[in-house]
Amino acid sequence: MIGYSARRLLQIIPTLLVVSFILFFGMQMVPGGPLAAFAFNSRMSEATKLAIVHRWGLDQPLYIQYFKWLGSMLTGDWQTSFFLNRPVKEIILQKLPATLILMTTAYTLQEAIALPAGILAALRRYSLFDQFVTFFSYVGYSMPTFWLGLMMLLIFAVQIPILPVAGIIDLRVAGAPFLTADYNTWFVAHPLTGILDIATHVILPATTIAIVGIAGDSRFVRASMLDTIHQDYIRTAKAKGMSSRVVVLKHALRNALLPVITNIALNLPGLFSGAVVTEAIFSWPGMGQLFFQALSAYDYPLLMGILFVSACLVVVFNFLADIAYAIVDPRISYA
Repeated sequence: MIGYSARRLLQIIPTLLVVSFILFFGMQMVPGGPLAAFAFNSRMSEATKLAIVHRWGLDQPLYIQYFKWLGSMLTGDWQTSFFLNRPVKEIILQKLPATLILMTTAYTLQEAIALPAGILAALRRYSLFDQFVTFFSYVGYSMPTFWLGLMMLLIFAVQIPILPVAGIIDLRVAGAPFLTADYNTWFVAHPLTGILDIATHVILPATTIAIVGIAGDSRFVRASMLDTIHQDYIRTAKAKGMSSRVVVLKHALRNALLPVITNIALNLPGLFSGAVVTEAIFSWPGMGQLFFQALSAYDYPLLMGILFVSACLVVVFNFLADIAYAIVDPRISYA
């Protein structure tokens, strides 16, 4: 196990290099390249443009630009946003907490409902509950996120105004924008009020994300459980007189979780990158909205920072999924 983990860690290095290469040269193929952003910033003086071009080597050959950019990413100097005129790392760290709150809430709600729903649907195949889960899966999975978010806003924030329309906090309650020094001081003095304020704002966007996720994951779990409960070792466990609870939770579920782990590992990088459409609809000040703003403004350094970190997280979480396989199923050997 230790040897396999070490080999997989070593494999991450060339994988990330290939990803960085594709990402960098893919962005270079955008019409105008990195310099296209300057066309949208009329307030920037020519001297400032030339200084930026020279600092990041945008006037040098592409291979030099690549190694300069890769070196800056690996050393933590993620360049400076063209439009916000602030370090990219500082901007990302400022927006990340809002996205973590939203995506953690959404994924927790999603898996808390999808896993038991999929398991029960498989155990009660063709029952009324199974048919309901199947119907919900088809409807929820085919439902456009932007439409669902707008309907949630229309119903629960306009027609039945019980939840906030947008944002992560109520400025009238907090008196300062989220995570500013004044807000942090207020939150320390009023922690319960602050938590309730964030909780009421996160309900609609988190539910919007979770509904689509529940629809997909519940079907995924159901299919995996159906395949597992018809295996010979499950019939043997039942023949030995084991209770249904032990058979399902100890034997069937543990083996059915293998493909589910892969699915969760692919979803977890979303904790960083956020949900672009949902955050835009609900004006949630997170990474998704930041990515949309950077894309609209051709903010090259900010886009590269977000995309590179997201790619790294995909690779890392896939590595963790491989390790989790051996923990969940002892039959898997990485010798």
